[in-house]
Amino acid sequence: MSLNNQNITGADELVAKLRAAQEYVQKDVPEIIGIEAVKHFKKSFNDGGFTDTSLKKWTPRKTKRTGSTNGQKTLVKSSELMDSIDYRVQGNLVIIYSDKLYAQIHNEGGTVTITPQMKKFFWAKNYEAEKAGDFDLAEEYKFMALAKEIKIEQRMFIGNSEVMNTKILEKVNRDLTRILK
Repeated sequence: MSLNNQNITGADELVAKLRAAQEYVQKDVPEIIGIEAVKHFKKSFNDGGFTDTSLKKWTPRKTKRTGSTNGQKTLVKSSELMDSIDYRVQGNLVIIYSDKLYAQIHNEGGTVTITPQMKKFFWAKNYEAEKAGDFDLAEEYKFMALAKEIKIEQRMFIGNSEVMNTKILEKVNRDLTRILK
């Protein structure tokens, strides 16, 4: 059975609005989710912690930094990790990711096995710190050079977030309300 839209007042306008809403959901909503998620996750670096229902601050660094980076926020020395957060849309999925190899260990925490190459690096940093007269830092590098493993604290910056989901839903609801008016 089909209806003739000419017999129902406003039916053509309603059909046009529904089509516009469908197009918005299919094309624009995945992009909105990706953009808002990336913004939210990058904000973690400025906040120094992750926000799910509220901000959970990261554990501070144990080792101090040398030079002008001392006093800088955790995970922000070069901003490479923060800048690497991006998204892609695959079908009905929006995938948020970082292409940095070390992103997962920082996001989830864990242990890193010290390789001979890492030992060499830590000894070089130890020597550099001793030469600069920073014996506390030199001792920390010596400890890392002699260790078999280093524990990396979890500093989550990508994950489920009620605050982010609420922001996305509010934006989508506002847009749909505007389209369907």
